Amino acid sequence: LGFDSYIPIMNVLSKTKWITFWDLQCPYCRIHWNHLPALRERFGDKYQMDIQLTSLAFHPHAFIGQAAANLSQRKKGDEAKLAFINACMENQERYLVKSLPDARPSEVRAVFLAIAKEANLLDKDFTEEFFAENMNKWEEAVKPANTEHKEALAYGVFGTPKHVIDGKLVLDTESSWGVDEWQQKLDELSKEA
Repeated sequence: LGFDSYIPIMNVLSKTKWITFWDLQCPYCRIHWNHLPALRERFGDKYQMDIQLTSLAFHPHAFIGQAAANLSQRKKGDEAKLAFINACMENQERYLVKSLPDARPSEVRAVFLAIAKEANLLDKDFTEEFFAENMNKWEEAVKPANTEHKEALAYGVFGTPKHVIDGKLVLDTESSWGVDEWQQKLDELSKEA
């Protein structure tokens, strides 16, 4: 390998890590999701912007979706997880409590399976049957989602969306912020550092 092969790795390593925690059922996360492409375009050169899921106690369907997202990642990689999360945000109204009142976990899993199928995530290796059978298995889906949730709690994330930049929870942010508001906040943070 030549030096040029290491440049993409060096670029990622030189970026400041920015983790945004989302709950798949949170309407405020959906608002932030709408702003994410513009934020990545504006700040992606300086920040490694990652999405990580967590589940708030009052969003009973979010953890099932989070487990499904982690199953997608374990079977097909990071891009599949992000594609699933994106499809969930596009279809959030389908698994809200008002759409699925008093739903059994199997009914909620069926909605997430349909979303994965419609997002073209399933194929001959990641079949509908595999997804349905493994979405609630401990090692395949639930344990990674539980670990992800514990990481959020370790940062002090008790609501969503929340942002951890360079290992620190950023307080006083709004889901409605676009690039201008975030630029102002990032400028404030750099002065404090």
